[in-house]
Amino acid sequence: MIPIAYLLDTWAWIDYWNHPESPAKDFIESGNDLVISTITIAEMSQRYASQGKSMVEDRVDEMLNYCTLIPISREIATMAGMLRHKEIHGGIADAIILATAKQGSHSIVTGDKHFRNLPDVVFLEAG
Repeated sequence: MIPIAYLLDTWAWIDYWNHPESPAKDFIESGNDLVISTITIAEMSQRYASQGKSMVEDRVDEMLNYCTLIPISREIATMAGMLRHKEIHGGIADAIILATAKQGSHSIVTGDKHFRNLPDVVFLEAG
């Protein structure tokens, strides 16, 4: 399958922000077609909430400067529920990422262990 775009998992963004030499940097700054799920905004917002709303808004703006946002549709939500524990053993957010990628024929870019060894995943080691 040829990916339509690379779907950046929350892991990729966190590694990018925390490590200047992150392998995610190559994907984020590549100019390739990049997408994120709305669940990534929720996960990132939760992670940076203690640093204030302006930090969260800056992070969201940065993601959206590089990526097209894919909303969680009924089809994605249904598929995610069906994939959880069947194809991925992470939480429901991971299942939503996987379903979003499958729905759009995207490759997932991540270093999250729950995605290791899944097809159409570009697995990165932490920076």
